[in-house]
Amino acid sequence: MRRVRRSGSTASVHRELTVTGIESMNDQAKRTRPTWPETWMAIARTVAARSYDPRLKVGAIVVSSDNTQMLSGGYNGNYAGGPNEHESSEPGQSGFIHAEINALIKLDFNFSKEKHMYLTHSPCRMCAKCIINAGIAQVVYGEAYRDPSGVDLLRIAGVSAMSLEQATAMSRAKQKKDLT
Repeated sequence: MRRVRRSGSTASVHRELTVTGIESMNDQAKRTRPTWPETWMAIARTVAARSYDPRLKVGAIVVSSDNTQMLSGGYNGNYAGGPNEHESSEPGQSGFIHAEINALIKLDFNFSKEKHMYLTHSPCRMCAKCIINAGIAQVVYGEAYRDPSGVDLLRIAGVSAMSLEQATAMSRAKQKKDLT
């Protein structure tokens, strides 16, 4: 690493920083730093890993819209103390409580800030109804569920619903705008 002289101009200091790699490390960190949607989705995916469902492990977390607090989390599973096995291997009939419901029943509904939910998979129609009634303002999902009617219902009810890719693109565009 070369030493930066104090008497140099701003341009020469900039050149020195570029030569030493300091500036390029900061640029790289800006590009690789995950957005909030990516960060929250990583947590939802970790929560999903706790599910005993052999077919589909779903995770859900609820956060404050300002990204300062994680408020609750849930995964698809049985009732507390119940057997860790599904009731049926037929799709949609596992008997497990859905991740969204598990996250919502743990949520403090007196929390005054706007709430967002991050899901590993888009919600079914019944979970979408619960999300609407819980006052969740935005839902971000990692993968589309086989039945899109839950996302459709959220949008009809005025809840912002989008894929992780869409949320990440919006977040990166906002970061770019904030830097200019």
